[in-house]
Amino acid sequence: MTCPVPHITESTAPEHLSGAVARFERVGGSVLFGLFAVGLFDQPMLPPVSAALEATGRSRNQPWARAVRTAAADQLIYHGEDPERAAEAHRLMVLHRDVKGIGPDGERYSALNPQAWNWILYSAFFVQRGAYIALTGTEPSPAENQAIWDHYRHKTDGLHLPGKSRPIEDYTELVAHYERMAAGELRATPALAAATASVRQAPLPDFLPAMAGPLWRLGSPILSHVVMLLGCGIMHPDVRARMPITWTRRHDREFAAITAVLRVAFDRLPASVTDSPMARNRRKYRKLVAQYREVGLTSFVPEPAVRS
Repeated sequence: MTCPVPHITESTAPEHLSGAVARFERVGGSVLFGLFAVGLFDQPMLPPVSAALEATGRSRNQPWARAVRTAAADQLIYHGEDPERAAEAHRLMVLHRDVKGIGPDGERYSALNPQAWNWILYSAFFVQRGAYIALTGTEPSPAENQAIWDHYRHKTDGLHLPGKSRPIEDYTELVAHYERMAAGELRATPALAAATASVRQAPLPDFLPAMAGPLWRLGSPILSHVVMLLGCGIMHPDVRARMPITWTRRHDREFAAITAVLRVAFDRLPASVTDSPMARNRRKYRKLVAQYREVGLTSFVPEPAVRS
């Protein structure tokens, strides 16, 4: 199942909340956001999602190729123009119709089952919210939480199921639902084990040349530790407790130290450096639109004649 992860349209949030939405938007469009991707591992903890992922086998056997495809879909959904966004959402909905069957527990699963489908959306939102807090050092207020959730729902509207199966609208109800799921529905599943292994023993990425192998073998254990730490660090405690990792105070200290460094990078580096390619493109587009609008007149009423 595709994990919507991390969005550039005009915000519908009130003006006094637009700052939080803009920060949330910038986090979702930052390359640093990808460092928190392990936070998405609450998705395969849901047994129907695990069954679907294991049935296709792509997450287990082609982790990098699937990650690239997911990232490409996310860029179109969150940063594309409306026609491309709608087309990609439709494509994903149609393709997921074929993801259904009977899991190892004998229970039927379907990617478009409302519980499983919306769980993917909820998970992706909370990962972005967790990265937002980690990279900005700012905890959203209740009103800001609702504003960024409204913004996220607007960006993903093409992925919403119809009628009563649509995502929860109220942020407080969303949190309560997530906590019920985390406490009662999530499990340590085969897909979770495969996803964790793909991080801990990550093969050389398909997009790197073979000559990069020695360097990858040298650096990948460090990268693996960092992304596992950051992803687990933003997880809900009930979710993190199901990860194959024993979280200690040392991990808390490491998480605090690494996020402090990332916060400085996110704050000090130009957005042109930290933006993903499409987010950078959209930022340039908005800047050009603003410049062209400044050229225009504010009224076509004839100007009064100037007397000499």
